[in-house]
Amino acid sequence: MNNICDRSARSIANSIREVAVTSQEVIEAHLERIDKVNPKVNAIVQIDRDRALEGAGFADKTLRAGSPIGDLHGVPFTVKDNIETKDIVCACGTEGLRRNIPSSDATVVSGMRNAGGILIGKTNVPEMGMGYETDNLVYGRTSNPYDLNRTSGGSSGGEASIVASGGSAIGICTDGGGSARWPAHCCGLVGFKPTTGRTPKAGHVPPPGGILDSLWQISLMARYVEDIFLCLPIICGPDRTDNSTVPVRLELEEVVPISEMRIAYYIDNGIVNVDDDNSDVVQRCVDKLAGAGAKVVNDRPPAIGRSHEIYYQLISSDGGSGARDLLNRWGTENMHHYTATSLECQSGKGLDANKMGDLICKWDVFRDDMSEFIQQYDAIICPVSTHPAMKHGDTYAHQQYPGFAEMFSYLMAFNLLGWPCGTVRAGSSHEGLPVGVQVAGRPWQEGVVLSVLSCIESSAGWEAPKL
Repeated sequence: MNNICDRSARSIANSIREVAVTSQEVIEAHLERIDKVNPKVNAIVQIDRDRALEGAGFADKTLRAGSPIGDLHGVPFTVKDNIETKDIVCACGTEGLRRNIPSSDATVVSGMRNAGGILIGKTNVPEMGMGYETDNLVYGRTSNPYDLNRTSGGSSGGEASIVASGGSAIGICTDGGGSARWPAHCCGLVGFKPTTGRTPKAGHVPPPGGILDSLWQISLMARYVEDIFLCLPIICGPDRTDNSTVPVRLELEEVVPISEMRIAYYIDNGIVNVDDDNSDVVQRCVDKLAGAGAKVVNDRPPAIGRSHEIYYQLISSDGGSGARDLLNRWGTENMHHYTATSLECQSGKGLDANKMGDLICKWDVFRDDMSEFIQQYDAIICPVSTHPAMKHGDTYAHQQYPGFAEMFSYLMAFNLLGWPCGTVRAGSSHEGLPVGVQVAGRPWQEGVVLSVLSCIESSAGWEAPKL
């Protein structure tokens, strides 16, 4: 039982099904782990202890009765605090929502529960889920379990920190500009963003909609790639309350073997250079895939260099007025200084109708050019970012990291495209911090991306932090 918290969700589910362990024992072990690590990392902001234990007891009773069970029967999971959970505060990191208690679950949370998963807590986010570090005025700052002086990333930083610490088997999160993949990179995890339209967004705070809706998706975070395989079918699919979901069949197993794949890679996106740690890790992944028989080609998409400018013009296109209006509507009187910094950067950059039309045309051309490029390949390998996890506050300290905004351009490009994209730990920095690599694929080809991530994971992958 001592290592149950470090095992994969699939392994835990199998052990419960085979009666090698009870769900009660699993949930108690994870709650004990949370009690041990959370005071250090501040990752979980709401612990649903009593209902989790009650759910575990019911799961064990159901199993003994021989009733049908789901793929996650008795397995604990956590949810990012910008996704609604019935009768549990959903504050989205802002003062105006600190007493916001939803009356129902988001669609993806219902899916996890219906598969037998047991919700044990909500995890910390930056205010409004907007930022690359996780800190807010409601719950405070989340730390990286591999170095408490460093960020766990954002905006899914709480999720990354607790999953890496073994307090949760699987995490439901979001990704609108790297919000799953950057924290996964910081904390040595698998972060996975599916194709735009795969996952229903009903129950997200703030609600989905608008010109930027296609940039983000409900996503997953885990210690092992096999758990993304397990949980992706659970959270994907059409939803009557979200007409943006697309009923395309999810094919995870029916993919060509690695030995028959043609894969492009680049280490420099033409916008900002990565450090030696990230460069070395990408090269090791290239060698690993080539050793597995893949045809790996050093080929940077010509259009990729335009991605950062398009992304930032899009998210700044209203000058930050939409975010300010939401905060006012929610009753937030005090913004965190990270939020204020982000909105200040957007101020004065609003576009009129003509300029907005031009920007959308640039976005369309970018997607067309990238679509033409990817037809030659099954997947693309590239860095996640320019650095491993940074010290607290350095994300917003321009003088510490020149080009601080550009460092996330490696992530943002695939939000603009809406392609499936994931990260996995592929090595360590010279300081011993996790370093991930990023894999993207054609639209609707999640199975290809996960197969490549699995191949890379086999030579590195998650390592338990020494907390």
